[in-house]
Amino acid sequence: MTWKRATLVALFQLFWFASASAQPAIFWFNDPVDPDETVLVTGADLNEVTSATIARIDEQGSKAERETSVEILQATPLSLKFVIPKDFVPGIYRFTLNHAGGSLTGRVNLPTIYWTQADLGDAASPGGTIQLFGRNIIRQSSNARLELQSDSGGAPASAVLTKGNLWRGAFRLPDRLSPGRYKLRLFNGSGGSGEWVDAGSITVRMPDPEPTQSFDVRAYGAIGDGKFDSTRAIRAAIDAARQGGGGTVYFPQGRYLISDMLVIPPHVSIRGERTDLVNLLWPDLANPPAALLQGTSHFAIEDVTIYASNHLHVISGGFVFRDTQAPGAGDIAVRRVRIRASAFRVLLDVETAVKRMREFHQLFQEGAPDTIRLTGSRIEVSDCDVLGSGNSVRLFKASDAVVSGNILNSGRDGSYYILGSRRVVFENNVVTGADLQATGGGITTLSRMVTASENIFAGGNTFKGIYGLDREGLTSDGPSGYYFGHVVNNAPDNLVLADPYTPPPFQDWIGAMVMVVNGRGAGQYGRIVATAGSAPGLSITLDRQLQVALDQTSEVTIVQAHENYLIIDNFFEDTGVAAQSFGTALGHVIADNRSNRTSGFAAIGQFYGHFQPCWRVQILDNHILEGNVYRAGPDRNVISNEALIFVRANQVPAAAGRPPLVQAVIVRGNRLDQDAHIQVEGFAGASSGVRDVIIEANTTGPSRVGLVVDRGVTAWLGRRNVEGRRIAR
Repeated sequence: MTWKRATLVALFQLFWFASASAQPAIFWFNDPVDPDETVLVTGADLNEVTSATIARIDEQGSKAERETSVEILQATPLSLKFVIPKDFVPGIYRFTLNHAGGSLTGRVNLPTIYWTQADLGDAASPGGTIQLFGRNIIRQSSNARLELQSDSGGAPASAVLTKGNLWRGAFRLPDRLSPGRYKLRLFNGSGGSGEWVDAGSITVRMPDPEPTQSFDVRAYGAIGDGKFDSTRAIRAAIDAARQGGGGTVYFPQGRYLISDMLVIPPHVSIRGERTDLVNLLWPDLANPPAALLQGTSHFAIEDVTIYASNHLHVISGGFVFRDTQAPGAGDIAVRRVRIRASAFRVLLDVETAVKRMREFHQLFQEGAPDTIRLTGSRIEVSDCDVLGSGNSVRLFKASDAVVSGNILNSGRDGSYYILGSRRVVFENNVVTGADLQATGGGITTLSRMVTASENIFAGGNTFKGIYGLDREGLTSDGPSGYYFGHVVNNAPDNLVLADPYTPPPFQDWIGAMVMVVNGRGAGQYGRIVATAGSAPGLSITLDRQLQVALDQTSEVTIVQAHENYLIIDNFFEDTGVAAQSFGTALGHVIADNRSNRTSGFAAIGQFYGHFQPCWRVQILDNHILEGNVYRAGPDRNVISNEALIFVRANQVPAAAGRPPLVQAVIVRGNRLDQDAHIQVEGFAGASSGVRDVIIEANTTGPSRVGLVVDRGVTAWLGRRNVEGRRIAR
C-alpha cells in the first residue's frame, strides 16, 4: 500500500469513527404492528432522542400525512419504545426520532424480504411460481403486486398473486415471460407508490427437459412375484438408462425382491406404476449396504413402496461418503414414496434387538440411520409416507429444498433434521414418533462441516406423539461457537480478533455470524465472507458495514448462524416444547401456532458450549389450548407443570458487566386458555440476562403462576395483557 493510500485509509477510518459516534443510530425495529401496539427500536445512543412523531402513509399517496407526537417509553442508549396511536388505521407508518444533531426515520410494516424461492429453486420458469418470505410480505392481497424488470430493459412484467399473508407471498409468472435475469420489486398492498421495495433478483429459464426414454424392468428379466431376486435385472435396466443418456426405469405392478444397493445415475428416475401397486422388497440382510437406493444428482424416485427389515440408510442422495457432499449434488426428488423399513420388525429376541441398537449407536452420530437423507441444491420430498428404524428425514447442507405433504414417522432414537441448510420450505407434513423412544427434531447446525442455517419456513405442519429424549416438536440447536472477546475495528466491514483464543476444529468460518453483544455498538451483527491470517490476530471481513464503530469496550461473539426462521401456523400435540429458538437466534418468528399438551413456545439464549445470543425473536398470536403437561417442560426432571411462553437467558457468569443473552423479544397477541403462563427469566440481577422484551395484548386463562418476570430482566414493557383467575397452588 502506498503512503498516499494509507493516509486516505487512515483519514477515512478517523472520519468513520468520529461520525459513527456522533449521533443516534437505528439497527432494528419490530413489525408487523397495528394501532395500539408497541414498536421497539434498537440502536445506539437512542437516549439522546428528544421527541418522536409518527404518520400513517396513505394508500392513494395523495393525502397529506398527519404527523402525531408519541410518547417515548423506556429510552436507553440501546433502545426506545413508542406505541402506534390507537386511533390510527392499520397500514404502513413512518416514524421520526428527533435529536440534537438531526433526526432518524423508519417505516414500519414495509416488506422485509428474508429470501425468494421459485419453482426451479434458485430460478423460475415462464408460467412458474416465485415465493417471497419474510415479514409484511402481503398486507392487502387485493392491492399487492410483484413486478419483474428485465436487465435488458423494456416494460416491467407483472406476476399474479396466488396466495399470501404477512409471512409469505406466492406469485405466478406470465406464461410468455422471456428467459433472462430480472430484478424483483414488491408492493404489499399498503401505503402509496413509494412503498415498493427491492426484492432481489431471479433468473427465468426453461425447465430442463425430462428424459423421454422408458426402460421396463421386466424387459431385463425382473419378475415381480416377491420371490425371485431381481437385483441383477433391475441393475441392467438402470445401466441401459444410463448408457442411453437418461430415462425412466419403470416398474409395473408387482413385488420386486432386491438383495443389495441400487445406485441411480444422474438423469435416471425410478418410477412405479402406482405407489400401492409396486413394492420394492429387501430381506433381513446380515450385512446391509450403506443405503438401499443411492445417487448423487439429477435423479428421482417416484410412486413405489419400499419394504426393508435389517437396513442402514434407505434413500441417500448427494453424498459420496458419510456427510461429504458430492460435486454438483442436487436436483433430487422423492415423490409419492411409501417406506416401511424396520430393523426391529417381527419376533426379535431381546439380545438381537439390543445388538442392533448398539450397532446403530456405533455407526451413526445421531444414534440411528436416516430413512431419507439428502444434500445439495434443488431438493424435493413430497407426498411421501415414511417410516424407518431411525430418523425420518435428514437434510444436510441443502438449499432451495421443499419437504411438503409427507407423513414422517421417526423410529427408535429417531428424529428429523434440517441441518446447515438454507432456503427450505417444510410445510403440510405430519411428524410423529412411531417408537416411544423417538424424539422430535428441527433446524440445527450440529456439524463441524457447517457454519450456518438460514431462511427456513416451517408452516402448516402437525407435530404429535413425541415422547423420547428431548421431545421437542421444532427446535433450533447447535452447541458450539468460534470466538468471544474484543476486536479491533479497522473499517466498517473489517474486524481483527484482539483476545487470545483456541481455534475450534472447524473447516472455515465463512458464513458464521458475528454479533456485537456488549459495549459500544452492541446490537449490530454481520456474516463472515472472508478471513485472513491466523490466531491470534485473525482478520475477518463482514458482509455488511457496521453503522457504529466499535471500541475497546465492545465484545463480540462469533457463532454458527441461525437466521430468519419462520415457524407459522403449525399444530403441536403431546410433545415437549412445541417450537423454540434455542441458543443462537436472529430474526425468528413463531406465529399463529396451536399447542395442546406441550410445554409451549420459547426463546432461549444461553451459554451452550459458547456464548449464544437470542435476538429479535417474535412470538405472536399463538394459542395454547390444554396447558397441563407431564414431563414436557423445559426441565425434564419436573413431572408435571404448566405450559409456558418462555423467554430465558441461561446465564453462567453472573458478575456485573456481563452482556445479556437475550435482546429484543416480542410476545404479543398470544392466547393461553388454561394452566399456562408467560415467564421471562434473566437470572442475575447484577448483570441482566434479558433486556427489551415487550409483553403485550396476551390473554391468559386460569393459571397457578400468572405472569413472571424476574430481577434479571431489564427494560421490559407489559401492556394490555388480560390475566384470568389465579388457581390456588
